[in-house]
Amino acid sequence: MTVENRWVRNEQFLEEGAAADVDDTSTSTRIIPTPFRVEVEDGAKTFDVFGLSLIYANLLGKFQSGAEELISKITLKATSATEYSVQLVMVGALPEDIAGSDESYKMEVREQGTTITATHAAGLFYGVMSFISLLDISHGREGMPITEMTIYDKPRFKYRGHQIDSARHFRTKESVLQTIDAMALYKLNNLHFGLSNDEGWRLEIPGLEELTTVGSRRCFDVSEMTCILTQLGSGPDPSD
Repeated sequence: MTVENRWVRNEQFLEEGAAADVDDTSTSTRIIPTPFRVEVEDGAKTFDVFGLSLIYANLLGKFQSGAEELISKITLKATSATEYSVQLVMVGALPEDIAGSDESYKMEVREQGTTITATHAAGLFYGVMSFISLLDISHGREGMPITEMTIYDKPRFKYRGHQIDSARHFRTKESVLQTIDAMALYKLNNLHFGLSNDEGWRLEIPGLEELTTVGSRRCFDVSEMTCILTQLGSGPDPSD
């Protein structure tokens, strides 16, 4: 595969996608990972959502503030006339094919409102994330189209992780928070946050100031009293 061949192949993919003219707002293909099972009945209605509110959001427990914050960032501000309700319901059991995980949920999307059912707060939270994924925010104030469907979902893998290597690659606080928001939407449940490594120490600890004042800097100091020795082309200037 050459650079030229890859370019031609990608152009073909774009052309085929445009020719297909698929309206993915009518399916669950917007949800990542792909749900375990999706049912869309014949004659299912497609309607617009202008803003939404969570009913019984307290059932989310520790996930409530995170879910409400994501909704405020992604969806339009609702009014009493346009508000679409997403009701959360905690039950004792789910259908057998999705039972057995705290993160499983069932979501019924209807024009009158959506109901998300789960046995634990984690399942309700991931149901909310799936509903958000169904919304096409590119439509803006014109309303976000969504189609009636029923989704049965459970995780395929218990551990779903992402790594942020701040020991080697610096990021702003805002960038890290945005990454965590994206992890929630994609249902990743473990963050490996690399704050220290052999390249340097990045976590400030009161009373052990040398870890960052010395351990985070590299220069040519054989005694390693002001910095640690250079590595990987870091150079002699500790400010680089």
